[in-house]
Amino acid sequence: MSGTGSAGKHSLTYRAKEALVKTLLLSFASAFELLSKSCPELISELADWEEGRILALGVLPNGPSISIQKEGGRVRYLGKGRHDPTLTVLFKNLDSIILAFSGSIGSHTAFIQHRAILHGSVGQAMQAARAMTIVQKYLFPGFLLKKIFKRPPKLSPAQMLLKVRVMAMLGVGLIKNAGK
Repeated sequence: MSGTGSAGKHSLTYRAKEALVKTLLLSFASAFELLSKSCPELISELADWEEGRILALGVLPNGPSISIQKEGGRVRYLGKGRHDPTLTVLFKNLDSIILAFSGSIGSHTAFIQHRAILHGSVGQAMQAARAMTIVQKYLFPGFLLKKIFKRPPKLSPAQMLLKVRVMAMLGVGLIKNAGK
């Protein structure tokens, strides 16, 4: 199929969206990993996760995906793909995951609109959703938080400092995790 096809998997538009999704997922996983080491709110949320839990996020049927694992009380990025996950959240298409991971809609809205499906325990999914919301709070700028949260979080000075630190370290995390 040529690069000019409108709906083909190999079209230029598809490849651009796929590259964007890979970048969004890598950024999210890197921020999750960083915050799991230094954010008291996320550390507290992760305390309820059993050691070894693997969360996979991706696109149906065989689109980009990533896996993270709770290890030593923290989250570690396992790499691209689904690595025998305990819990899997799969978005139905590239457009749906772009909306959720670019801050256009919240993850709760994605589920309400049937843009994503869950494989695994609903209880674990609620825990993962709370943890992902914490990560979004530090990853997205304030104007996007107003768009995706019913009541946007107000960050304390310590939380603002942590957000700045995460933003400064995100590039390092992306470089470190890019090859996985």
